[in-house]
Amino acid sequence: MMLLLVMDRRGVSPVVSTILVVAIVVILATTISVTVLDTTEEINEPAPNVAETTGEFEPGNEDDEQIVQVTHVAGESVDVEDIEIIVQADGPDGDLPTDARLVDLPADEDSIDLENIDGDDDLIDRSAGAGFSDFEDKVIVEEDTNVWEAGDTIQFRIGVTGADFRDSPESNNPEADELEITIVHTPSDAIIFEDTFTA
Repeated sequence: MMLLLVMDRRGVSPVVSTILVVAIVVILATTISVTVLDTTEEINEPAPNVAETTGEFEPGNEDDEQIVQVTHVAGESVDVEDIEIIVQADGPDGDLPTDARLVDLPADEDSIDLENIDGDDDLIDRSAGAGFSDFEDKVIVEEDTNVWEAGDTIQFRIGVTGADFRDSPESNNPEADELEITIVHTPSDAIIFEDTFTA
């Protein structure tokens, strides 16, 4: 009877060791997959469904023109603090291309500051009220609701010293003929508007 009891204890030992080995292998495989395959990377927020937008660019002939307008026609609202605007200008001469990014929106009060521009700060007009004096739904400065929703227009002005799209550009300004505007929803890193304008 004693001999039988000893044999039973020995029979349990390989089963326990097999379970322990399998558990260790599973733990190691999980740890390696997390570190090597980076499966714990944060999942981006889904992009808002901005179903329809329209864009306009008026090169003009005056210093107070070169106005960009992007109107949200239909779809979900977007907080202005969640967007960045990429502005790229190109032209026939060697002074261009150039680009800038409007960041840290909304801007203060009624103008875009240097802290809101990443890149060529001459490309974006920073004068007070630039492009906003006759337009209510500007949505990128603090005095507005700072929510880009259907019916609202984002508006800003291209600086002539950075890229001159006018019919008769001054000789010291870089002549430009193509402007690309891209609006990025930063939490999802998705493009919600993109258009290229030619002058």
